[in-house]
Amino acid sequence: MNVMFNLLGALNYLHLKGIVHRDLKPENLILAEKDNDYNLKIADFGLASYISIGEKLSLRCGSPGYVAPELLEDKGYNAQADIFSAGVILYVMYL
Repeated sequence: MNVMFNLLGALNYLHLKGIVHRDLKPENLILAEKDNDYNLKIADFGLASYISIGEKLSLRCGSPGYVAPELLEDKGYNAQADIFSAGVILYVMYL
């Protein structure tokens, strides 16, 4: 659970800075230290975008299986899509 606490903390930091990653998946999480399974870094910001409060993004992007349902709709999405992806990562980690 510590790894998820750290991931959600990192997402909180990014979202407060107005950054949405949009491609969270296990392959984009890197362990920062060889002997520490909890200290991670988020990588691959190729699809990341800046977003303002109240703004909605519309570009369909990300990895199938990890994207939030609203990302596939034409109604727009916001930073909460990253939280959905984190939830899928948690589910996959504890299967």
